[in-house]
Amino acid sequence: MSKPAGRTSAHGPVTLGDALGFSFNDLHDSRAWIKLRTGAVWALVAFASGSFFVALLTSANAGEKLDGLRTAGAEVSTATVVGGPEAVREELTDEHAVKGYVSRLVVYVPGGPGRLPVHGAYTYDRPRAGTEVQVLWARSAPELGGYVNESKDLGVLAGARWDAFADDEAGAGSLLAFIVITGVFGGVLGAVFTLSPRAHALQRLAGSAPSQTVRAALAVAVFWGWSPTLLGQEVTVLQWLLAAGSFLLVLLGYVVTSIRTLVR
Repeated sequence: MSKPAGRTSAHGPVTLGDALGFSFNDLHDSRAWIKLRTGAVWALVAFASGSFFVALLTSANAGEKLDGLRTAGAEVSTATVVGGPEAVREELTDEHAVKGYVSRLVVYVPGGPGRLPVHGAYTYDRPRAGTEVQVLWARSAPELGGYVNESKDLGVLAGARWDAFADDEAGAGSLLAFIVITGVFGGVLGAVFTLSPRAHALQRLAGSAPSQTVRAALAVAVFWGWSPTLLGQEVTVLQWLLAAGSFLLVLLGYVVTSIRTLVR
């Protein structure tokens, strides 16, 4: 009885590599493949580092007052200034130019309270009676007052959402940080540690137990630092520091463990 076609040959079983015409062992040891997978890892590290920094800049956590408003069912409305402004303070740039004003206001919200107090309102122009502003407030708890900040997307704050590149100052800053960290640091460091070392050094690094242990420990530390934000728990000082510096931990961790490929 004849043997099933494609299963065996005169020299033994036919492997997938034999059927495709190349050996996977050759691919594993290929210089191009080693460089490609190393570059892919660095691209992932750069993207993750930039994303961590964006999350830090655009976090919806904005203090106890906003937490109280969100709990009470915050909504965004167009209000009219009917009292104040009082205690007006200019906000200056590094070049001492006026970029905005912080003040105490009393606003009228259509369909809401006739006089809603707003402390620490931030506006680009000096507010006056009759000026219209966007205010975040809770219909069920007007005693909490309102929140006005023209540099932030109040809709995002109301929903406790994460809007990475919102059309506001934080969104512009997060976009710049993402480009710098992912493009500049990731691109430069990725190229250095991918193209400079020899392929066999990169192969050794991929299987290095100390390096992989350090990288795994960093991943655990970063997750632990961000776990309060992810799970809605109270954050400790150490967790806050880990979350704030997570992009540096990831990048520096990979830099330190990759340096051996350049010095050996």
